[in-house]
Amino acid sequence: MATAADILGVHRNGKIPARWSKHYLRLCAERDRLSARDCCAPGTSPSKLDDLTDAASDESEANLSLVAVSATKDAIFEVLAAIRRIECGTLWICELTGKPIQADRLKVIPWARYSLQSQSELEKAGRCESAACPNWDR
Repeated sequence: MATAADILGVHRNGKIPARWSKHYLRLCAERDRLSARDCCAPGTSPSKLDDLTDAASDESEANLSLVAVSATKDAIFEVLAAIRRIECGTLWICELTGKPIQADRLKVIPWARYSLQSQSELEKAGRCESAACPNWDR
């Protein structure tokens, strides 16, 4: 039986530096938690055409489900990218400046691609590229 890591193509290669191993395991656990979510498109219940309130409620619920699925898929992408950066030895490097990302920032957002300063500059320029931060305490 294939594991989530097999399906997603993520395998621990044994070359993870000891100082990153805790971070790596945390990201793998987050990947598995997010992957376990039901990301199927929501089913639609056939509402009676004469009951517009129920039809509107069903459509609103379906739209919220699609937003949640999209956010989950975005978060999985970011977590997988961070796992690859650990495996490549570049996790702690800001993709914009090439300088180290603050350890405190990576504790809060373990898949952060940019230093806090670079992220702020991107947001000011209207180029925010970070995914939503899933709640680690769920």
